[in-house]
Amino acid sequence: MNWWLLWIIVFLVVIFTVSIIYSRKIKTADDYVMADFSLGFFPICGSVIATVTGSAALIGGAGKGFELGIAYFITIISFVSFTVVAVTILGPTIRKLKLYTVPELFVRRFGKASALIPALIIAFLYMTPTFGMQLVGMSSILSAIINIPVVWGILIGFFIAVAFTLLGGMPSVAWTDAIQTVVILAGVVLVFVLGLNYAGGVEQVVKNTPDDLLNFFSIGGKELLNWFLVFGPFYVVWQTTWQRVTAAKSVKTGVWSVNIGFIISGLIGLLAIFIGIMALQILPSNTDPDLVYIDFMMNVFHPSIGGLFLVSLLAALLTGATSFLLSGAINISKDIYQGWINPDATDLQVLKAARLSVAAMAILGLLVALFITDIIKIYQIALSFTAVTLVFPVLAAMFWKGATKKGVITSIFGSMIVSFLWYLLGKPFGIHEILPGLITSFVLLIGVSIFTNHSQDEEVISYYHALKQDSIEVDQKEA
Repeated sequence: MNWWLLWIIVFLVVIFTVSIIYSRKIKTADDYVMADFSLGFFPICGSVIATVTGSAALIGGAGKGFELGIAYFITIISFVSFTVVAVTILGPTIRKLKLYTVPELFVRRFGKASALIPALIIAFLYMTPTFGMQLVGMSSILSAIINIPVVWGILIGFFIAVAFTLLGGMPSVAWTDAIQTVVILAGVVLVFVLGLNYAGGVEQVVKNTPDDLLNFFSIGGKELLNWFLVFGPFYVVWQTTWQRVTAAKSVKTGVWSVNIGFIISGLIGLLAIFIGIMALQILPSNTDPDLVYIDFMMNVFHPSIGGLFLVSLLAALLTGATSFLLSGAINISKDIYQGWINPDATDLQVLKAARLSVAAMAILGLLVALFITDIIKIYQIALSFTAVTLVFPVLAAMFWKGATKKGVITSIFGSMIVSFLWYLLGKPFGIHEILPGLITSFVLLIGVSIFTNHSQDEEVISYYHALKQDSIEVDQKEA
């Protein structure tokens, strides 16, 4: 009996049952993309964990642990710390504004023209390739257990992810994410604990592991800085986090559930790195990094047990795929379709546009998956170019009344051009393109804003300070 395949079939039957149940409850676009702003702690926290611990965290993390060792932990320190600080400070403002998307902030603060490029960047430069990244991971699993070509694995993963997303939208994604989180946590913890025992225990692993893989500073300060910047600033503007905060039933629920979800995700990512280090004990040194997690699991466990652990990995990949599709679809349906093409669109038209957007993005993501199979490479590019173009404009909208539309648009285009040229030049001095991109974004935003006037369609306001003052005044009245 093929236990690996049996477990996966059981898993798919369960999640599609949940998706079909929730699909019958979806009547409006808000139901589909934001669960009608009613989600509690468990579905939001679970959804965060299930989305964050996808291909990059588990497959990519184990692969980098196999290659770089504990130094890769810098990425976890980076994205967890940036997220917790950003959500703690900005979460209440995001929730009070009820922001569906990051570009919606641009529309309100800087006018409609400023939001088009951010919408395209998020939907097509980040969400689409990261969806493709999940397909690559799903293909690795399917090709390993049923011996099919990688291309066929990508295609099967594509059809599963698209069908699931089209059916249930945010309600089914959030609740199945919450269920899958239990499977993911159990799977990763058990793979680590039982795998450590299989490898001979802590002393044996430390003894047989090259010293540089257990040295956090082995890759050097410059590389640590590069990894820190690639994975950190992006999470200030990660739209998936914003949507989880907004979909919460209250500010407190949104902030706490997201922060705790990221802290738990960081611990899972750390276990994945350790699993990659342990895998050195039993796998050939030339093993493909993207196959380390799966090969380690299949070597250590009997299929009747290992199949459950494999399901935990598939759960993480599928939920990542659906979340990225859904998040990007909101950009297209709300920011582009309703914002530019059909401003008077009915709710039903927006809902149809969202579902069509899911299909269109999925096809583009499929093309990415078919032509680029390096998971971490896809993720680095997506994170870097999204961060350099959006981080400082978003912070300006939140904190600085002096920012102008001309300053923001110049900052977006200028930082994108500089980052791209830096990348083409081969990353001079060993510095990742995100650093010159962020510096360019900051300088242009400040410089151009100082020498230009606000446009008529701008709302000249610092949302963070304005909404904080409103909250203080409400508290004083209630007292």
